[in-house]
Amino acid sequence: MTQVLVPKSVLDEIREHEKNWPGVRERGGLLLGYRKADAIQIDSATFPGSWDYATPTLFRRSEQGHRLRALREWVRSAQTIDWVGEWHTHPRGLAVPSFVDQRSWRRIVSHTRKPMAFLIFNDTQIYAGLQSPRVSLVRKLKLEEDNDVAKLFA
Repeated sequence: MTQVLVPKSVLDEIREHEKNWPGVRERGGLLLGYRKADAIQIDSATFPGSWDYATPTLFRRSEQGHRLRALREWVRSAQTIDWVGEWHTHPRGLAVPSFVDQRSWRRIVSHTRKPMAFLIFNDTQIYAGLQSPRVSLVRKLKLEEDNDVAKLFA
């Protein structure tokens, strides 16, 4: 069973970005980090830019800025930091994956051929899911540990 470790600093950065985003449009980005034997450790996230498309019910990430940031992190880390997932918000909605989210996640995992972590934020909750290759449904992860440093989902 793969676990996902998310530092509080990354969660705080996403929440802070959420406060400063104009309007009630969805927003999102990549999750960058490390793959371990049975865990994904998130190290950082990318954030929306002018190249992304967002509405109150849709966020379409452009590869332009996000891919460049991921590539820079990969090079800086001597090729150890990887694209390990994605995050997005559901402003004024439930923190649960929509049909569109699930379809998108299956396509991403089909491309990467690796398990990927997915986080959805709303005003009060965080949904954590794991999509694995050759599995049609995303597995909802439960919060196992929560301390001042990180949240562990399993």
